[in-house]
Amino acid sequence: MDIFLVIKQGRRRRYIGFKIINKKNNVFSKRDMINAIRYKSIKDHGFESKEMKIFLVRFNGTSGIVRCSHIKKDETINFLKSIDEINNKNVKIETLGTSGTIKSLIKKHMAEL
Repeated sequence: MDIFLVIKQGRRRRYIGFKIINKKNNVFSKRDMINAIRYKSIKDHGFESKEMKIFLVRFNGTSGIVRCSHIKKDETINFLKSIDEINNKNVKIETLGTSGTIKSLIKKHMAEL
């Protein structure tokens, strides 16, 4: 008896939790974060965030969740860490954890979101 595992092509996703650290404890809008992701991806990396399938799922002003392809997880983490400016303010982004579902990411790494 053979057992087959069927995985839909391109459907495996990873969710990465992150936190924004800045000296003045600024709070940013979701639009500010989306613009920072788009700007950084085109300016420094030469691709659009759509090509890497980066999508901002949740954001509360200081922390959030990004969705990406399971193949691009490490690249997405490095990309997030490379963002050093949001809305003309210097910031540092620290990743909190990675998971296959939003629910488990929040439960394990991001209870405050």
